[in-house]
This record gives sequence, C-alpha cells and structure tokens, in this order.
Amino acid sequence: MSFVYDQKVVDSMYGSHVVSMAVDYGVDLVKMWPLQTNQELENDVKYAENLQVMFSGMMTQVLLKRSEEVDQSVAEAVYEGMDVLPGVDPEIIRTLMDANHAYDVMASYHGVDGIELFMETARILGIDVETRIEKEIQDLMENLSRTMRSASGFEVDDDVAENVGICQSATVDRNEFARRYLASMTVLDALINLMCYGTDDSQEQAIRVLPVLLFVNAMRNQLSIPPTFINAEQLINLFGLRDTARQFGRPQSVFDSSFNPLTFSTTVKYLAFFAGQEWLRHMRFLEWDPKQAEQDAKDEDERKSREALAKKYNLTSDGDNAASDADLDSSADSNLSEDSDSSEEAGSEPTEE
Repeated sequence: MSFVYDQKVVDSMYGSHVVSMAVDYGVDLVKMWPLQTNQELENDVKYAENLQVMFSGMMTQVLLKRSEEVDQSVAEAVYEGMDVLPGVDPEIIRTLMDANHAYDVMASYHGVDGIELFMETARILGIDVETRIEKEIQDLMENLSRTMRSASGFEVDDDVAENVGICQSATVDRNEFARRYLASMTVLDALINLMCYGTDDSQEQAIRVLPVLLFVNAMRNQLSIPPTFINAEQLINLFGLRDTARQFGRPQSVFDSSFNPLTFSTTVKYLAFFAGQEWLRHMRFLEWDPKQAEQDAKDEDERKSREALAKKYNLTSDGDNAASDADLDSSADSNLSEDSDSSEEAGSEPTEE
C-alpha cells in the first residue's frame, strides 16, 4: 500500500489559523441541520444546483484552457438541458454537458467501490490514467474506509468498515469536524500527487485533478462534511505553491508513498481558506429570505433616492434652502416607482455581501 499518511503532519494543521477559521464556518453551517422550514429546504436545493453549475463552468474553463470564465447563464442553461444556444461555441456546450455528466456520475458515490466511479469520471472528461497509477488509486480507495475512520477517531473492525464504507453522522464537535476535514485532505493530496505524476504544466495538472475534486466532495458527503469549491484560477495557482513546497524536500516517488508532508501542508493552508468561504456562502444561501430581501432592496432604493434628492436640493443640516418633507416624500415615491423593477430583481435570489 503506497498511501500511508503521517498523523503528526496532519495534527500540525490543527494550529493553522486559516484551518481554524474554516472549521468554525463549517461547524456553524452543520449546526443548521436538520433544516427547519420549507424555505430553508428550497434554498438548500438551489444551493446544490448552483454548486453544480459553478463546477461545470469551472471544469469547462479548465478543460478548454480558457483564460476567461464560462458565462454563468450559459452554464445554467446547459445544466437545465439546453444543447444549442445562439451565439455560444458548440465546444463550450459539449464540454459543459460532459462536465455535468461527470458531476452526476461521481455524485452516486456512497463510500465503497470508488475506483470505478473515479475512472468513469476521468474517462468522461477525456483524461487518460496509466495502468500503474490506476492501481495505486485503487489501493488507496480499498483502504479508504479504514484510513478515514482511523484519522477521524472512529473505531470499527475491518469487516464492518468494508461493508459500511465511510458513512458517518453529522457532528458539531469542532475537533471531530476538523479531524474529518483534515482526513479528507490527506486523500486529496495523495490523489493529486498520483494524478499529476509526470506532468509539470500547471494547466495540464488542473485538468487531471478535476476527478479528484469531484471525488473528495463526494467523500466528504459521506463524512457529513459540506462540499467545497475553488475556481479555475485558484486551482491553477495551487500547483505553483505545491511545486515550490516540493523543492524544499527530498525527491519522493508516489510509488513509495502518495502522501507527501510538504504538499499536504501547503495544500491544506491554501484550500482551507476557500473551504471557509464556500461554507459561509452555503450558510447565506440557507438563511436567505426572499421577502426580507425584497424589503431590503426597497429600503436601499429609498435611501439612495433621498440622498440624491438631498444633493439635488442642496439640503443643509440646519434646513437652509431645504425642500419640505412632503416634497421629498413625493419625489422619493416617484423615484421608487421607477426603480421598482430593479428592487424586485434584487430580491430574487441570494447574493453575497
């Protein structure tokens, strides 16, 4: 078995400020379950759909080596089933369709037999995996249940672990959450090392780790850890950091051990920040209230309208040259009426601050 993680290295990440902040956001998010209202349930469905749209757009950008992001509305249309869009390059549409297919395939992972889904996902995305690398990935996944349970402090005999996979109930214990998250990062690092073996170009590396990102999110779902996301630029930047970190250690073959303490530590510190961002975004999706959002938008329009009127009439603090309140109210009502469409639009979906 080539995947043997170093628990001391994993434990050292508990002291990282960025990991600590991310874990705080993650625990706050998990505390919201079970969801209490129909609105929260609807919001969670919207979040899951939005996450897949984001992933499909990111994967398409990476696969096509585009410098610019795929238009969100195009990614949404393809997610909803459109296969022809006026003015959109058919190659983008085909790649978005493949990305969604790969996402759906990996979403069926339930903690066992991950190698079949992983290889199927790679095939859909047009990624070749040489036989000896596939064998190393298979060995890793065959021991995944034991590794995840050991790393997260959950004891179970090997026969049971083989049958039940890695499924674990949700936890709001901060230390337990951190153990599970960091355990998942050991697998992420190992799979990146394996998939990028023999590849130096950062864009090619980004392509080859797309199945890894999908698999680790599916694995985290089994650990009751919410999913994470990074965009294409952030993903490509990761490889420069990993390559720099690797230069400080002795050369290590993935066939000796696919866990690398240097790349692991660098990857955790970098990706934990984006994990925290995504968990905060997920919380905001769940907390979104469309009625309150509409009212907030109207209040903001009214505030801007009053500020504009005050500037127009050159109002002063002592009331000199000031228009009457009645005049201001009348003018504000007129302006708000003209801006009603924008208010309704602003309250239509969750937004980030």
